[in-house]
Amino acid sequence: MDAQPTSPAHDVQAALKEHFGFDDFRPGQRDIVEAVLAGHDVLAVMPTGSGKSLCYQLPACMLDGTALVISPLIALMKDQVDALAEFGVAATLINSSIAYAEQQERLRKMARGEYDLVYVAPERFRNDAFRRALSEAKIGLIAVDEAHCISQWGHDFRPDYLDIGDIRAEVGHPVMMALTATATTLVQRDILDQLGMDDAEVIVSGFERPNLFYEVVETIGQQEKIGRIEKLLNHRRGESVVVYCATRRQVEEVSRSLESRGWLAAGYHAGLSDRQRASIQDAFMAGDLPVLVATNAFGMGVDKSDVRAIVHYNIPGSLEAYYQEAGRAGRDGEPAECVVLYNSRDAGIHEFFTENSFPQKEIVERVWLLLFKRGMGRHDLGAEQICDHLNRAGHSKRIHPWAVETALRLLDGGGHLRTGTDAGYDWVEVLDRARLRDLRVDWDKLASQRKLGKRQLEDVEMYATGRGCRQTYLLNYFNSRPSYKGGCGHCDSCCGRPDYARSPDGMISPIDAEDSAETIVRKILSGVARARQHATPVRVAAMLRGSRSVELRRLGLSKMSTYGILEYMNQQDLVDLLDDCVEEGLVESARRKRIALTDAGVEVMKGAASVPVGIERHLERRLLEEA
Repeated sequence: MDAQPTSPAHDVQAALKEHFGFDDFRPGQRDIVEAVLAGHDVLAVMPTGSGKSLCYQLPACMLDGTALVISPLIALMKDQVDALAEFGVAATLINSSIAYAEQQERLRKMARGEYDLVYVAPERFRNDAFRRALSEAKIGLIAVDEAHCISQWGHDFRPDYLDIGDIRAEVGHPVMMALTATATTLVQRDILDQLGMDDAEVIVSGFERPNLFYEVVETIGQQEKIGRIEKLLNHRRGESVVVYCATRRQVEEVSRSLESRGWLAAGYHAGLSDRQRASIQDAFMAGDLPVLVATNAFGMGVDKSDVRAIVHYNIPGSLEAYYQEAGRAGRDGEPAECVVLYNSRDAGIHEFFTENSFPQKEIVERVWLLLFKRGMGRHDLGAEQICDHLNRAGHSKRIHPWAVETALRLLDGGGHLRTGTDAGYDWVEVLDRARLRDLRVDWDKLASQRKLGKRQLEDVEMYATGRGCRQTYLLNYFNSRPSYKGGCGHCDSCCGRPDYARSPDGMISPIDAEDSAETIVRKILSGVARARQHATPVRVAAMLRGSRSVELRRLGLSKMSTYGILEYMNQQDLVDLLDDCVEEGLVESARRKRIALTDAGVEVMKGAASVPVGIERHLERRLLEEA
């Protein structure tokens, strides 16, 4: 990397074109870039999909030295490094997934100043070798992505972010920018305090999303919620939809319910293996899996621009979390729906989360007393066992293991104990004999966090039950001024329920086809024949529509002559038509979801027999009439 002098602000337009090929900035980007180039610290609050990454990537190309980018999103780091390479920008990432020898080589290159940008997770600061290499490098900019993770008031607090201020001092106090998609005034102040950005410019932009239709639907129970989701899926048939649930159990129940009704859906949560999550995410990103039912484990750092709807099966725990999750819809600028299925009883889930994430002082003290009685040293105990002991002691208020885990973290943070796992078994090591009054726990902070959690839930309920404009409520919450007067004109409060929601069964979207019904069926049958031993309904449909999934490439299906021959159709419709072919006897099901042509199917494929009337009529009802 050739170090370049800082360019004056008026050169940013030319630099944007030179380095990234863009003619214009998105709203808010230019102000942020110019402030950084002028040597000012910046806190940028911009919604998901508004181009935050360019706000540090462009200055990194223009400033002397290397830009250190701190992010918790390892998958997104790799995507950005790969994308920057296509623009000729020298960037790398350093994390534990990289072989040791390669890590050392990248550290040497960083120290020599060969990179414009180096991406790391905050956990990397625990590594002494990394900190030594960092001290030898010339760091011209520190960019802190997902900066709300440093705030105790944010919805995703991560303690490792607290080291960033020290790191900045160690590398000569370069310009710093912090970026987040959601931060209230309280969180903004805390970010600035924790990072030591006393004189930073705070730039808030882009919170208005005119392409999103915000809606809240009051529901009685699960059946009504599933029915409402089905109406939306019919309206957005085959398009990408995410359904967020509060718990893993709900994810499993909702995904099974939708699958049993014929929808291509899968559940995604932290309880799945890495391999399972990667496979499901790949299928969703490629469009082979239209409906994803997930906890909030899905979404952070996922760059999919054509999500057409986000459904919240329960009210979220905070408007910060809601805005970030709902904001994953319509990032391509096309219309999309954001629907909350509201039931007042759902608030109990989040009350449970808050009570156990920030437990009462009495619970922390009970945990400590039990361990105190065990004595100094190491004990083979985990949160589950401690919880069992406490609940058997006969106290009136039962304790949940989650609350015990939180108590152990607080006591660990105070230096009273250590926790760990050996060969799959948990242990606790008691380090001192502190009395209850001497416990080093910030009780006021704990109580404030619990109070904040309750207030955030109240804000969500006010959003869900209020009669005013939904978008205006969100903008006011984030201290962002609307561009319109009155209502936004694209929420249920302003416009009423959307048309698809008013019809008894929902409005099924038509197929904009380039072929006749007969030709479509013959192409589908050809796909089954070509896929041979790899033929399953999902794979054949993905091949016919030209999916770019990793699995198709691995199986060689992307090289077949039938790959992409029905690219104008969506995954759900193709799988449904394959099911019709099974019912009509053209295709037969074999073991492990495999399918194959029957003799009758071969005859239809070759044109020696006609397409069954039932399939042809079903298709013709869905095909758009030619203009």
